[in-house]
Amino acid sequence: MRLLPDEVVADTVNISVANQSGHSDTIGVYVEVTPPSFGDCTPTGRVLTTTVTLAPGAKTTIPVLVGYSCREPAAADGVSYTWVAVADHGADDLASCPPGALQSLTCFNALADDDQDPADNRASRNGPKVVAQ
Repeated sequence: MRLLPDEVVADTVNISVANQSGHSDTIGVYVEVTPPSFGDCTPTGRVLTTTVTLAPGAKTTIPVLVGYSCREPAAADGVSYTWVAVADHGADDLASCPPGALQSLTCFNALADDDQDPADNRASRNGPKVVAQ
């Protein structure tokens, strides 16, 4: 992501959610972004809190609109943003997964007790890498 100081570059990130059960389910979807540690970059923190209701075996994609920016892109040059998304079966664990806590043990345990496959409740991906212009 090529950035000039204080420039905002709009982007859309797609979050995929699937219902793997044999019945309809409501799923909470919580997404956070961690910017590079240097450069005073945004976005930072929770960028999505929503729920979806899906039929058995159904999938959906949720677009998340963001604006990437760094006050000092040269300080963050070569460093990636990090995206973390969780799927909350039953949409009942928001209190255990508040902003800033998606990777906490409390959130992990709350998400894990909702279904038979806790391994797919959370995904973390590198986002765009800052390239100072």
